[in-house]
This record gives sequence, structure tokens and C-alpha cells, in this order.
Amino acid sequence: MTVKRLALIGLTTAIAISTTSVYASFVKDSYIVTFKKSAKMEVPLIYPPNKMNRGKVPFGEHSSGQSKEQLADQLELNGKVLSIYDTINAANIEMTADEAHKLSFDKRVLRVQQDRVLTSNLQNNPGWALDRLDEQTPALDNTYNDTPNTGAGRTIYILDSGLDLANANVVAEFTSPPPVGNRASVIWDVNGGTGADCFGHGTQVASVAAGNTYGAAKGATIIAAKITNDTPIPCIGDTTISTSIDAFNWLATNVPAGTIVNWSYGFRDTGCSNTFIDIDLEASIQAAHNAGVIVVVSAGNDACDTANYSPTRIAEAFVVGATSQNRITLPPPLTPEDEKAWFSRTGSNISTFAPGESVLALDFDGTQTTLNGTSFAAPYIAGIFAVACQVAAPFCDTATSAAPLYQALRNTGQIGTVTNTGGGALPAGTTSRFIWKQW
Repeated sequence: MTVKRLALIGLTTAIAISTTSVYASFVKDSYIVTFKKSAKMEVPLIYPPNKMNRGKVPFGEHSSGQSKEQLADQLELNGKVLSIYDTINAANIEMTADEAHKLSFDKRVLRVQQDRVLTSNLQNNPGWALDRLDEQTPALDNTYNDTPNTGAGRTIYILDSGLDLANANVVAEFTSPPPVGNRASVIWDVNGGTGADCFGHGTQVASVAAGNTYGAAKGATIIAAKITNDTPIPCIGDTTISTSIDAFNWLATNVPAGTIVNWSYGFRDTGCSNTFIDIDLEASIQAAHNAGVIVVVSAGNDACDTANYSPTRIAEAFVVGATSQNRITLPPPLTPEDEKAWFSRTGSNISTFAPGESVLALDFDGTQTTLNGTSFAAPYIAGIFAVACQVAAPFCDTATSAAPLYQALRNTGQIGTVTNTGGGALPAGTTSRFIWKQW
């Protein structure tokens, strides 16, 4: 990979601009600027979140009420402040590389990082996956027990490519008998549109989390936020770091504890020879986690170590790897096993594995599709969180951080069931855990 480096003085790391790899693509003229903490008695450059505005600001907007134009004036920018991230003391600024370089010398600035593209953790290549999800051990019985608890009363935010709620088949997948009725809505579209999904990934993920046919939590409420950009190429399914931070920044200050978020995106590597770390993205997820928001993240599909990538390396993300059905039907005297899907990442920060190969889901146009990827293992666990929090609502609703919720769900899992691809032990440090629906 050919890499050019733009050295910005005062940064914790240089900005790497790749000329060949689509996995490290940068967004032209878009930078995330993080500021130093203000000294005592000084007016902070980024105002802190205003608790009085909780739940009152539009999705993706900051709650402090601070003027973006005023901030641009304070920084003496030629560029434009696109977003203020009040939970992580940062802002997304549209400006040239020269202005970004100049701003990095400002004594108020901690770091300047160029915005980057994030790809969905979709591995292109019935439900056995849903069938396996309600079994304590690797076995299939051609049923999925969705009673007595369905995740009713719990909310899952799907940060993805949206939902087409003008499609009757899509609506039907998320409509329960009265008195519940329609369980899906779109809260935001980064493009300013209706949030309709033309890529498919968002619909697929939502249906695996909580669809009537394909979902783990068939009674949970789905709220879709379309974070994928339709420009310059529509329906490609990519998003950016800045857009994801917009979402997590809003969630940290506007939703109650026990809310579940599914984010099936990330950096993809080739050959496991790179390290893709973004501290600001991680900080925004940490802020949501520290407010009691459950953040479920797909491990990634490059078979690398989660420790080398954001946000799969941080404890505040509940990271899910993928399994296949290859060894569940081993003949006697062999013992059936959950096999790690060949593409799934490993590493010490994987909280659990879940089915992620040959997964049945609903596509954007309302038809059935079969998919591979940790993108689809993660929403199974998001659905199981919804079911668990229905059962233990007071515990989830009063959490001051998501950490005890993470640990409580891990404690319900089966240890020692997941093997490496082809059998044998997983790489050192990777927990062989499978969490199944048991309530």
C-alpha cells in the first residue's frame, strides 16, 4: 500500500492519506478537531451538554445550544463548522488541508484528524442461525423459541443504511398484532431524505435484530438512523467517522439508560498489517456507554485481531464475532461445535460469538436474502440484549454505565463452545463464548 503522510504538528498521530486502499479512504476537506480542556474560570471553547435539552434536540445535533457560526468565528476559520460534539469536546469542520495544518498549531487544539470512510461489516459470498440462537449447546431443532419474552418495551437504534417504510413488505416485518402495531421508524437521514434503504444492509441488520420472521427480539422497537452517504455514489453503503460521531454524541445525551444501539461498521484491513485507530470515534462511543447506552459492534470481517482497530479494541463496545454451522452437524462420536467463521476477527475484546454465516434476513426491497458477516452476528446480540432488558428492566433502566449490563449478559453465555475455523482452540486471548436466548 502506498501511503503519503501529512504531518500536523501537535497531533498525537500523523494523518495517513492512502492512494490505493479503499479501506483507509479519507474524506476531502472534512476534519475532526478535538480541543484541550479549558482552564478553571475560562469559558470553554466547546460548551458542555445541557441536561435541560435532553430529548429535545433533533437527532445528530448537539444539546448545548452553542452556535456553530460563533465557534467558527472564535477559531477564525475560513471553513465551516459542520457539527459540534459536546460530549467529547470536539467539532467536525469543513476546511482545506492547509487550514487544518494551520489550526493544529492553535494552543487550544489537542488534535486534528481527517475524517475517514467506514465500511459495513458485510461479507458477500433458515435459518440455522436463528435456530442455533435459542440452544444452549451447538444443536438444531428446527425451531426458535420467541416466548415468553420478545424484547417488548425495549428500543434498538440501528445506525446503518436506513429502512424503506414505504415498502409494505418491510413494514410488515416490523408490525406486530395490536396493541403493539408498527414497531419501526426512521429518526434521521444524514442526506436529508426519508431514510429509505437502497443498499440493503440497514434493513438486513434491523430484521435480524427484531424482525417478525428473522429477528431475535420480535417485540422490540426499531429506530433507524441512516448514516450512509448517498453522495457522491448513491446506495454504496459507506459512512464516515464524523457521521457516526454525530449519532453517538446525540445518543449519549438524549436516550435513557438501557437503550441498545447496533453499529455494524468499521475499518477493514488487508493482510492484518495495518492499525486503524480513531480516538474521537472511540470517545463518542465511550460517552454513550458511560450514559448507560448499550453499544453492540460487529467484530469485523478481515480475520485480524480486534486489538488493532477502532472501536473493536475498546471495552465500551460490546464486540461480536461470527460463527458458522460447519461443525454443528458433526457425526458421532464427534461432538458438535460452534466454528468461528473464517472471516471473523478474533481477540481479547470479543464479548461473544453469534451466528454470522448463511444468515437469513430481509432485504431492502422486502425479499428474503442470505448473508455472511459479523454485521449480522451483532444484531442477534442486540436482540438478545433487548430480551434480557425486558426481563431485568429495573437493572437496565437505572444503569449509570453499560459496563454492568455487558458483564451480566456475558455471565449468561456458554464458555468453551466456540472453536477455531476448522476446529481446535481459538487464538490465545479470544474468549470462546456463545450467548443464547434463554428467557
